[in-house]
This record gives sequence, structure tokens and C-alpha cells, in this order.
Amino acid sequence: MLLSGCSSANKPAQTLYIAYPIADNEFTQTTKERTEKQFRLFNQQFLKTNPNTRVVTVAYKLNTMKRQIKEDSELNLGPDLILSTNTHLQSFYLDSLISAFPNSSQWTQQYGDVLKNLSIVDDKLIFAPFVIFPQVSCYNNKTIKQPPKTIQELVKLGASGIRIGLSTKTYEIQWTAGSTGAIPEISSLVNKKNQNKPKPKIKEWITWLRQAALYQNIFFYSQQSELVNELTANNLDWITCNSFEALEIRETMGEQLSIAPLPDGVQTKAFATPTIFAFGLGTDSSPSQRALALSYVRSLTNPVGQRQVSLRTEGYLPANKAVDIPNQSSRTLKAYNDSWNDQSLSYIKQWPMITQYLATEQGYPAIDKVLTELSSGIISVDEAVKAFTNHDSKGKQ
Repeated sequence: MLLSGCSSANKPAQTLYIAYPIADNEFTQTTKERTEKQFRLFNQQFLKTNPNTRVVTVAYKLNTMKRQIKEDSELNLGPDLILSTNTHLQSFYLDSLISAFPNSSQWTQQYGDVLKNLSIVDDKLIFAPFVIFPQVSCYNNKTIKQPPKTIQELVKLGASGIRIGLSTKTYEIQWTAGSTGAIPEISSLVNKKNQNKPKPKIKEWITWLRQAALYQNIFFYSQQSELVNELTANNLDWITCNSFEALEIRETMGEQLSIAPLPDGVQTKAFATPTIFAFGLGTDSSPSQRALALSYVRSLTNPVGQRQVSLRTEGYLPANKAVDIPNQSSRTLKAYNDSWNDQSLSYIKQWPMITQYLATEQGYPAIDKVLTELSSGIISVDEAVKAFTNHDSKGKQ
């Protein structure tokens, strides 16, 4: 666990504890400092109206975060806020490690339908969406003059000698399911009655992934961090990334880094899958700390706070639907807006069902394994299709 803090005031300060995760293989001082730099922006916004508060941020290793917070909570030492992804916070809520927001309707009115669907359970807001990290492509503009607009162009790019990196993580590669038109069939799998029906588009998608593994200059990696490292080391020319990772890449590549939306299909959009960070309320807060926690979230999710934080960095898009950051601000921001508005939101109807089918503690690891074995030649296309369409999800009977 790593700790840092900031304080402001001469009289005794109140303390607000905020926990956040770092992937185990990235749990370094450098990663922590990069994250803390963002927290300083957040804290400045909060401290404008709460100057007599000390904000302490606590970094946990991702794979042990839930267990450690459980142990801390048993000692009444749990955090007041948890800033993490929507999927992690959903899991925390099921384990009673975060509390629903009071007066949920007052909070939910600031979000669009997708974010509402992800954050509301039984009419309760279980976490407050804060920022959106759109999924895009990061590429070296010295070797790629024109980014691919379709997956067909992506394949041609590889054939021309451009080195392309893809992930076998389901969350990172499912954008290609959109580009191959498989999203409607995948979303239907949440109903188990549909799992044994023919799925030609899913087979087409799985076949594309298998063929991609055979193509010259297309390489699959099991960890997203490997893609980032290989691009910055000049061993790859084009990768998928999210906007937060792009900040890290730019530190090394500088102006050589360009960002573009992910390649679509001929007739369908890429299912660009953003990472959504949100605030969850810890369960151990005293009444005064809970009030501080709510004030922190309010200061950063209201339209003014969202706009001010978003304009100070190109790392993310605001979650508040009332905030519009114009594309004219930068080409990078246009790519982020196109990813979210044109690609991600084009699947607004299917997204909740895909999340229900795949985004479980059992779902993603099981499918990750299938896709790794598929891209390694261990299993056939038909075996991968069968495993993908019949994995042990909590689908409706």
C-alpha cells in the first residue's frame, strides 16, 4: 500500500481518505506519481470550498484491493471514498464494501442513459461516474501517416510492414466484435435460451481474430501494459489504448504519438469500450467524513467542476452529460469524442446485456483464456465459439 497526502489550513484539519487501485504489474513509484498528479488536480477543485481538509490518497494493488479493504473495514479503517472502475465498484457493492448514495435521484439526473444503467441497482446509485477514458488507437506518426479507418485497412497496414499490437483481454479486444457486426448476437447471450442457437456473426468475429494471429505483423499480447511498453520502445507502431494510457505514452513519445478512433467495419461501428472511473462511498465513514466524501464527489461531478478538470488535461472526457468539451480544442479530443459518441454510444441498447454476460468476476477471466488459446492456435475457431457462447454466466433462464 502506498500513501500520500496534502493538507491546507492552520487550524486542525479534517481528513478524507481516498483509495484507488493500481494493477499489480504496474505498482511502481512512477505509476503512483502519475496518478497522484491527477489527484492533485482533483483535490484543488475540492479544496476551493473545503480548505480545512486534509486529503490522503491510498494506492492498493488491484488483485488484493478487495481483501485489504475488507480487512481495513473490519478495523474501522476503511476508506471514505474509493475511486475505481465501474466493474470493480459493482463487485465492491455486492460485497458491502461501498454504500449507495443518499438521495440517488439528485445525483443520477446529471448522467446520460449509459452511465445510469451502469451505476444504478434497485433504483439506487451505487457509485457516481466521474470520468470516461475512451478506448482509441495510439500510433507512431513517423511510420503511420494515415491511421486505418476500418479493420480491413488495419490488416492491409500490417501487410505493408506496420507492426500492430492487439490484446487478448476481452475488455480490450471486444471492439473488434463491433467492427465485425457480432455485438447483437453477443448481447443476446445473456438469455441462456439463445446460447445454443447458431451465431454466424460471432463465428465471423472469432474467425477474424484467428486469422489476425496468422497475419504478418499482427501480434497479440496478454497484458495491455505490454502493448504500451512495446509502442514506447518502438517495437510496435499501432496499438489499442485508452486516454489515460495515452498520457503515459506521450511522456515517452512526445509529438511522435498520434491518437485516432478505432477502426470500424464496412457496415458497423467498432465497439469501443471505455474505462469509466467512478466514486464509491466507503462504509466506515463517520457522519462528518461522509459529508466530506459527498462534498468531494459533488465538487468534481457538477458541470463546473467537470469542465474545469477536463480542460486542464486531455486524459479523459467528463461523465456529466451537461458538459460539452468542443472538438476544436484538439485533434486528440476529437478522437476521444468520436470514440465515445459515435462508437460506444451506438451500442447503447446492447451494452447493458453485454456487461451482464461478460463483466463478471468469472466472465472476463474465462473468455480471456479462450481468446488467448485461440490466438495461440491451441483451440479451433469452433471450440472458441462454443466456449464463448456457453461460458458460466448468470444469464436469464
